[in-house]
Amino acid sequence: MPFSSVLGASTLTKPGVATSATRPANPFNGQVLYETDTAKIVSWNGSAWVYTAASGLVFLTSATFTTEPSVSFLADTFSATYDNYKVILNITAASVDGSQLYLRYRVAGADNTTSNYNSGFARAPFSGGALVNDASASATSANLGALAATAPISIMVMDVIHPFLSVVTKTVGGGLSYQAQSFSGGTNFAATTSFDAMTFFPSSGTFSGSYKVYGYANS
Repeated sequence: MPFSSVLGASTLTKPGVATSATRPANPFNGQVLYETDTAKIVSWNGSAWVYTAASGLVFLTSATFTTEPSVSFLADTFSATYDNYKVILNITAASVDGSQLYLRYRVAGADNTTSNYNSGFARAPFSGGALVNDASASATSANLGALAATAPISIMVMDVIHPFLSVVTKTVGGGLSYQAQSFSGGTNFAATTSFDAMTFFPSSGTFSGSYKVYGYANS
């Protein structure tokens, strides 16, 4: 006896492949299809075809690093698939107290060192003192603030806007810097350059930690 006769046809999952123009004329409730022309999943809810919402964040890559002078994302981390990205950088140790943390963008395995980096961050001291502003302009890297040789060092969460597109690349974000100071601000690269990765490095010594990179779904 066929399996469908035992359970009933309506209880079985019936995935399929179609295009948006060749969906079944008489679908059953809950039928699921993959559309080759839209690269989307669609299902029949009893009265209409409904696209399954994609996750807003898509995990791309991560790595842990130990006592490195710099750390770079893999080539093609940034691509035409996503316009914007989220980066979570967790620094757990630094060999030189008070060294500065910098970022540069990369393309084809090489850092861009032209004088197009601008950055500005406001820091609120843990003790409740006055705000401190850190800024740099027309530099060869973007300054993200100071590191310390004791944990916790720095936790940064940033959105990277349009790195792969040939437009001005920007970051916005913040986190906790050394001595638990909170900070927020951003950077921009003042030239229309397409990048496929980025590099973080201290001004002197080495650092340790991890990073994760996510892509924001475009739709």
